[in-house]
Amino acid sequence: MVRAAMESGELAQVAVDVTAEGTDKLFTYLVPRSLAGRLTPGQWVRVPFGGRRLVGLYVGPAERPPEGVALKEIAGLLPDIPPIPAPLVQLARWTADRYLSTFPAALRLLLPTEARRQEVRTLTITNYRLNVDDVEALVSELRRRAPRQAELLAYMARVGGEAERAQVLADLGESIAGPIRVALEKGWLTAGRVARRRDPFADEHVEPAPPPVLTPEQEQALASIRQELIAPPAFRQPVLVHGVTGSGKTELYLRAIALVREMGKNAICLVPEISLTPQMIQRFRARFGGDVAVLHSALSAGERFDEWQRIRRGEVSIVVGARSAVFAPFENVGLIIIDEEHEQSYKQEAPPPAYHAREVAAERARLEGALLVLGSATPALESFHLAQTGVYRLVSLGHRIDNRPLPPVTLVDMREELRAGNRSIFSRALVEALDQTLSAREQAILFLNRRGYNTFIMCRSCGGAIQCVHCAVALTYHLGDDHLACHYCGYTAPVPSVCPSCGSDKIRHLGAGTERVEQELQRLYPHVRVARMDVDTTRRKGAHAAILKRFADHEVDVLVGTQMITKGLDFPGVTLVGVVLADTSLNLPDFRAAERTFQLVTQVAGRAGRGDRPGRVIVQTYQPDHAALQAAAEHDYHRFFAEEIRFRQELDYPPFAHMIHLVISGEDEAAVAATAQNVHRVLAEGGFGGQILGPAPAPLAKLRGKYRYHLVLKGPDVRAMAAEVKACFAAARGKWRASRSVSLSVDVDPVSIL
Repeated sequence: MVRAAMESGELAQVAVDVTAEGTDKLFTYLVPRSLAGRLTPGQWVRVPFGGRRLVGLYVGPAERPPEGVALKEIAGLLPDIPPIPAPLVQLARWTADRYLSTFPAALRLLLPTEARRQEVRTLTITNYRLNVDDVEALVSELRRRAPRQAELLAYMARVGGEAERAQVLADLGESIAGPIRVALEKGWLTAGRVARRRDPFADEHVEPAPPPVLTPEQEQALASIRQELIAPPAFRQPVLVHGVTGSGKTELYLRAIALVREMGKNAICLVPEISLTPQMIQRFRARFGGDVAVLHSALSAGERFDEWQRIRRGEVSIVVGARSAVFAPFENVGLIIIDEEHEQSYKQEAPPPAYHAREVAAERARLEGALLVLGSATPALESFHLAQTGVYRLVSLGHRIDNRPLPPVTLVDMREELRAGNRSIFSRALVEALDQTLSAREQAILFLNRRGYNTFIMCRSCGGAIQCVHCAVALTYHLGDDHLACHYCGYTAPVPSVCPSCGSDKIRHLGAGTERVEQELQRLYPHVRVARMDVDTTRRKGAHAAILKRFADHEVDVLVGTQMITKGLDFPGVTLVGVVLADTSLNLPDFRAAERTFQLVTQVAGRAGRGDRPGRVIVQTYQPDHAALQAAAEHDYHRFFAEEIRFRQELDYPPFAHMIHLVISGEDEAAVAATAQNVHRVLAEGGFGGQILGPAPAPLAKLRGKYRYHLVLKGPDVRAMAAEVKACFAAARGKWRASRSVSLSVDVDPVSIL
């Protein structure tokens, strides 16, 4: 067989799906005669590698075989998987280089995991077709001697001559299996296998909705987007839509997509995972019907595979999805939209590459000559800086639809509440506002970015908090299950009666989470209907949608939740938003803490007063004078940007510098510390030209049983930095590791350095 393949004269370059050291290269394989002349660049193949069979991507022909290597044959094509478009293969190569990853790791982003592992295939079902010229005569003849066969044939004629086996059995009963067998033997029916789409919307009906009349601001914004769409790609600018909450950004996206469809091109719309609510998806389906595919984590493996196939086969022209949808297998992309572009969830953390969908989208738009449109009420500082410096075209929507006012925001100083003797988690102002809202039969949202009942349990004798045995973080108390849980690794433990460190029984529950807020509400308002939305209450498929539907149907008066309630919710009945504690994100040891707090408070405040009745917002804090909170209270992004950009420039933080975050981790702390020092030496002696900060223990010094040390690299040119880091490590040839058990993770342009 090998000789036959060699006689065909074809050699193939294949990127193999393996990420071990030394495998970030193309491997040469023999092309078997069965595939000679049939391979297309971008095609997925199966290849022998070591003692295993792995998936690989055929990149193109190889000119000559490597010397001294016994070549192996490609085993075959991956079934049901069409070739990947060439621009996406280029995008994977760019992603690997930009984020210091391997090419095979980046290629994994182009194919659903289940398809790569062959865990899911196209679903086929048995289908019957009627094969009789004169059905009525045959049914009449069979009615006396074989009534069930007559019933079967009459049924097949009634449903149009074709039906799925499962439907026939459901309609006529399991006992019809015998008559089916006879009908097949006699040739009255033929059987075949047909593909069946696993439709995530099979049980949902959405009424078509005509587009609303645009406001003058929206008309002007759409005109700007239209100008960029028709401009030659070389002169086209990405568009940043800075629109206050409730200003109609989503309608702008829908209009832009309609323009692109008229041009015969495809559109990708990225939405943060927590904003991919049924509400959001229904808006797209109401406008574009079945021309919309959806990609997100709540889909089953089969649904995700079938949606991916619809996109690749060109059966739809619009994809709405979370971060990974930026790699949707479209050809002819004309528009990429990123809604809530500031969202941290657009950054991949693990597995590598740790890409940011915003940056990947910009590169894909460049490769395919598409327009990139970014939208947010609170743009990332990097994005707004690019707009201020003329790289992006800035489009502003400064008013809500129908000129509804932005809700007034009241900052409540919780230190004053304590001085007044109020030790409740609710301030007097918030309780008074709740009283008025509930009396008026209006709805409220209470936001706290901590789940659980208490945030930690502390010993009053030794001052220690009860920590996770695997992570250097305090365990959170959950009242419902009466246990302590780690929100990083999932470890659980019973609540101790004495301190594990000193044996004292002076244990005290401190802090509040969403579970505690829910219970306190039910204590204050026994007859009020409360729902909680956080990770704990939305684990089950469909739970997220069910809670939102109850709230939309006014079956819930107060919705309590974490940051998943801050995005994409449009409920006209909500007139009060309460931020139970704004300081949770403000006190994080991270240079983006102020930006994240401003964004969270502004976004959640935007849920109030979106209907006919005005809204209001109560923000509880121990730092009411903080600049980020003051700016959020005034809905003043420009004030916040001016303050924060000055701070970033003084300290040489993004957007004035790029960063690379290196984290060394392992179970042996001494080996981790030694490796961190070795990494510093490799970079310093290897010619890295940027600034090296560290090594030091990471803020989360222990996670999932592993100690963590980190270094932060800074410099003006991220591509140059990445190339230098790669060269330094290549020259060191793995000698930087103090132990084989120690691992290194690389995050280019991190959104967090915890």
